[in-house]
Amino acid sequence: MANCIIGFPNRIDTSVLSGGGWVASLPITNFQNRTIGRVARTLDATLPNCIINIDLTKAYSSNIVALVNHNISLNATCRWRGSNEPGFSTAIYDSGWIAAWPIIYPYPLLEWEDDRWWSGKNTADQLGAYYHSLVNILPSAVVARYWRLEISDTSNAAGFIQAGRIFIGPSWQPANNASYGLTTGWETKTDVQTALGGAEYFGRRVPYRVTKFTLDYLTEDDGMANAFDIDAQAGIDQEVFWVYDPADTVHAQRRQYLGRFQVLNPLQYPVFNTTTKAYEIKELL
Repeated sequence: MANCIIGFPNRIDTSVLSGGGWVASLPITNFQNRTIGRVARTLDATLPNCIINIDLTKAYSSNIVALVNHNISLNATCRWRGSNEPGFSTAIYDSGWIAAWPIIYPYPLLEWEDDRWWSGKNTADQLGAYYHSLVNILPSAVVARYWRLEISDTSNAAGFIQAGRIFIGPSWQPANNASYGLTTGWETKTDVQTALGGAEYFGRRVPYRVTKFTLDYLTEDDGMANAFDIDAQAGIDQEVFWVYDPADTVHAQRRQYLGRFQVLNPLQYPVFNTTTKAYEIKELL
C-alpha cells in the first residue's frame, strides 16, 4: 500500500482546451465549469473526435490527470501524453494505450455464474452508482505545458463520449500515511417525510462519498509547508483530488474522487517538531 495523495490545485480553469469534435451546445469548454453535471459531449465515438488537448499556458508540475463523471464504456482504452511541444512530437510522459476500466472484483470474490466472473469488471447496468473518474496517477511529477488524452471507445452504446470535469495538477503525498481509523463511506441529503399513518416519503438526493482521516507524525516543516498552506489556498470551496492508495487498482474507483475539504481543522502539535492534521473530504457532484 502506498501513502495517500491529496491533489491540489486544479489547473484546468486557466488552461486552453482544443482537439476532438464537440456538440455545439455541450462544448469542450464545459470541462472548465465546476458544475460536474454540465458535461462536454463529442460528436460521435470515433477516435479523432475523442481527443482532448490541454495547454496549461506554461510548463507546470503535474502528478494527477483525471476525467471526471464520464460515460466511457467497459472495453475502452485510453492514452495520456505530456509534452512541451504542442504537436507532441516529443513526449515527456506517455502512458501508452491502457484499459479505461480496471478489474475491481478479484478472484474468487464472485461465484462463477455471476456475469462479472470472467471480466472482474462492473456490468454496464452497475455503472450509475458512482461518478466515475478516468484517473492517471503519474509515477513521478512531470513538468510539461501540453497534455493530450485520447479515448478509443468506438463501440460505446451511446455513440459519443461525455464527461463533466477535468482535474490536472500537482499533489502532496505525506511521508507518513493516514493513521488507522480512517473512515470512508456514503452520505446523503435525501429528505424523509413521515405521514401520520407511518408511511414514509422520500425526496431522493444522490449519495456522495466522504472520507475522514488523520495524518499523524508530520514534521513541522511538512505540516506547515504542505497541510497548512493547502488549507489557506483551497479553503472549503476549491477542488482537491483524493486518492486513498495510488498503488491500488482494484478499489480505486471506489476510494478516489474529486472533492473538497468539508472543514478546515487546525494543525496540532502533540510533541516537539511533530504535527497532526485531521481531514474530512467530501465528494463533489
